[in-house]
Amino acid sequence: MRPRIALLLLAGAMLTACNRPADQTPTGNVATDVAATLTAVPTFGPVVTRPSTATAPPSATSQATATPLPTETPTLGPSPTATAPALPPGDPRTGLNLSAPDYTDDFSQSFKWFAGYEDNTVSLSQQNGKLIAVDKMADSYLTWSTTTVTAGNVYAEVTADVGACSGRDASGLSVRIGGDAYDRGYALELSCDGAYRIRKFINIDTPPKTLVDWTAADAIRKGPNASNRIGFLADGNTLSAFANNTLLGQVEDKDLVAGTFGLFANAAATDGLTVTFDDFALWYR
Repeated sequence: MRPRIALLLLAGAMLTACNRPADQTPTGNVATDVAATLTAVPTFGPVVTRPSTATAPPSATSQATATPLPTETPTLGPSPTATAPALPPGDPRTGLNLSAPDYTDDFSQSFKWFAGYEDNTVSLSQQNGKLIAVDKMADSYLTWSTTTVTAGNVYAEVTADVGACSGRDASGLSVRIGGDAYDRGYALELSCDGAYRIRKFINIDTPPKTLVDWTAADAIRKGPNASNRIGFLADGNTLSAFANNTLLGQVEDKDLVAGTFGLFANAAATDGLTVTFDDFALWYR
C-alpha cells in the first residue's frame, strides 16, 4: 500500500495542491515557516496525489502526504500566567501549562493550513472556522495537510469530529513532518471503533513502520458522529498518544527530531469519510 503523494504548491497567495512540507530542522522550539526551505521549487503548482482509478499500486503499504505553506507569524496562545491544571502522577506532560498554549489556531485565517483542494480522492477545505478533510476512497492511501509552524519537542492537540464511519476509519494528527518530498513524520490515528495507532512514515519509497499497532482504548469516543480531542507529545525519543486528556500509550523512536504538523482523514471502510478539525494548539517542551 503505497502513499497517495501530493506536492502542495502555491501560486502567489493561492495554494493549488497538497503535499508535505520541506525538510527543516528548527533551532530549539522556535516556530518557523516550512515553505521557506522548499528545495528546487521556485513557484508552486499541482502534483498528482493518486491515480484517477481505484486501482492501488503494487506496493503493500500506505504513506502520507502534506502541504507547505506561506510564511505566517504564529498567533500566541493565552498568557502563561494562567493556572496550570493538575495532571496525574507520571503524566508525560508534567511541566506544561495546559491552560496556556504557546500557539493556537482556530482555523479562522487562510493559508495557515493547506485548504481549498479537491480531486477524485480527497477534499481539503476551510469553512466557518474549521478544517475539513474528506477521504473519498476507502483504501490504503493517506493525504495530510500541514501548517506553517515547526517544532522538535512539542505537545499538540486538536479536536476531531468524525461523521459517518465504521471500523478502522480514522482521524489523525501528525508531528515532525519533513523530508525533501514531505514524506516523513509520526502519525497518530484514532479509529471509529475506539482504537489508536502510531506509525512512522519514512519516505515515499519505503512502507511506513507501525510503532504501535491498533490498540483499543476506553478514552476514545467511538463513532459515528463522535468528537475526540487528539493529543500527541513528541519529547526527545518518546512519543505519547492522548485522547480526551487521557494517556493512551507511549513508544520510543529516535529517527525524526523536528518538523511541522499534519491533519488527515484516513478511510479504511467508508468512502467519503469526513473529519472536521478545530482548535489546534501546541506547547513547546
